[in-house]
Amino acid sequence: MKTAHILLAAACIATSASALAAPNEGLYVAASLGQAHTSLDTSNTMHATTITSDSTNKLGLGLALGYRFNQHIGAELAYVDFGKPTYDLVRGTSGEVSQLTVQNTALVLSAVGYLPLNEVFTLTGKAGAAFVHTKVDRVGAPGHDDTYHVSDDQLHPTFGIGATYKLSSNLDLRMNLDWYPKITKTNDNATDTNAYMLGLGLQYNF
Repeated sequence: MKTAHILLAAACIATSASALAAPNEGLYVAASLGQAHTSLDTSNTMHATTITSDSTNKLGLGLALGYRFNQHIGAELAYVDFGKPTYDLVRGTSGEVSQLTVQNTALVLSAVGYLPLNEVFTLTGKAGAAFVHTKVDRVGAPGHDDTYHVSDDQLHPTFGIGATYKLSSNLDLRMNLDWYPKITKTNDNATDTNAYMLGLGLQYNF
C-alpha cells in the first residue's frame, strides 16, 4: 500500500511538472503597466524652437491579445497608451513661449519570436507595425497667438524584446521593452517624437 501511494504521488508530481514545462501554445491575453518615455526633436523647426523643460516619463498601459502557433513563433495584437508628456517651448526667432502636450495611442500588430531557456523562462522578440493616433495641443502664453490643436494618424514600425516567466500552467509574468521610432513625424520633418515603453504585467494562457 505504501509503495502504491509513493508511485501515485510520483505520477502526480511528474504530471504537474510536465504541464508546467509544456509551452503555452494557443490563445492568450495580457495586460501590463510601466514607464513610457517620449522624446521630442525640434531641431528642424523653422522658428528655431527649443525645449526649456519637459515631463516625458509617464505611466504607460498595454493590453494584448495573442496566439502562439508553436514553441518559437506567435502573433500579437496590442493597444498601447503612452500617457501625456508635456514640453515647455520657446521660439528662438521671437522668444514666444508655449507648452506642448502630445498624446499617442497605438494599435500594434507584431510577429513574436520565442526562445525557451528552460522549463519556466523564455526570451521574446517582436517586430511589427504600429497604427498611431496622435493628439497635439499647444498652448501659448497670454498675448501670443501660438495655440493650436491637431490630430493625426500614421503607420510606423516597432520593435521589442522581453521575457516571460511561468508562474503556473496558465499564468505567466511578462516583461517587455518596446521601441517606437518616429512615432509622431510631421510632414515637414520639423517635429518628431520617439518613444519606448518598459512594461511589467501578466499573461493568461487559455
